[in-house]
Amino acid sequence: MNEKVKRKISNLEHIGRSPAEELFQYLPLNHSDVVLDIGAGAGYVALPIAERVDTVYALDLDEEILNYLQSTAENRGITNIQPVTANFKEIPLADEQVDIAIASISLHEVNPLSTVLEEINRTLKARGTFLCIDIEKTADARGPRVSSGDMMKAMENAGFDHIEMMVSQRKLGNEPVYIIRAEKK
Repeated sequence: MNEKVKRKISNLEHIGRSPAEELFQYLPLNHSDVVLDIGAGAGYVALPIAERVDTVYALDLDEEILNYLQSTAENRGITNIQPVTANFKEIPLADEQVDIAIASISLHEVNPLSTVLEEINRTLKARGTFLCIDIEKTADARGPRVSSGDMMKAMENAGFDHIEMMVSQRKLGNEPVYIIRAEKK
């Protein structure tokens, strides 16, 4: 593994997030669920949720990061994570294949956002749940950001409804984080 990938993994694992399990309170989890983790990285969401559901598709553009995730899963005895190396704008899963899609700190850099949200919607089963966790756009933002209001509007335009923002005291570094849950129409 090259040094750039090692640094990326270290950054992902030490980013200072709350435990992913805290996010699961916002999801209607069933053991038979199929979950899509968009921007899976080193497995922040994929690893803990894999212990609760049937199948997890870990989607990331970086194949080396997904190899690391798969190795970590194997070392923990987790066998239900399927790595998917792909661009968020062209998710190589069938229509209505997943029950739950989760994007944790991964959509703020994607352009156009509408394409990715339409792809997520396409992969979800009817009434499937989408949980988006991302960094709020502020005047002091460091890097590209999408405001929670803009994200909610984009989700509605992509065919989601029952869109609700959860009250969050979360921060990533010093930046506020929002949590939005929606359903496929």
